Amino acid sequence: MSIRSCLATALLIATLPLAGASANPLAGTWRAAQGDQAVEITLSPDGAFARRDIDAAGGAMTVLGHWTITGTGPWLRLSIEDWAPRRACGLLGCTEIRMLPGATYRYRLTEDGVLLLEDSGGPIALRRAG
Repeated sequence: MSIRSCLATALLIATLPLAGASANPLAGTWRAAQGDQAVEITLSPDGAFARRDIDAAGGAMTVLGHWTITGTGPWLRLSIEDWAPRRACGLLGCTEIRMLPGATYRYRLTEDGVLLLEDSGGPIALRRAG
């Protein structure tokens, strides 16, 4: 076997999933609508997340960071690294939008494909979008 074919075989094997490895069932895009607000959160297999909240007037807030499953219970931890917009402006001027460094949710994935997230603000039910 030539060096070129050995390298090609090695690269092919390196791109295959590990034996026994399975994708995290939380990975994907999830959507919900509550009242006049829509929420979309994408949990990427590499641990990145993006959350977008849109209000009835079309105003949007985007939060980016990384997600992990923590502890022995079903806890989803979102570590916030960036967000936009950074300022909110109104009739009385502008103010800085501040974010906590993260959020932790108790989660449950139901048999009918609903992701339930709950924190001190109450539950939210999201459906898989992609």
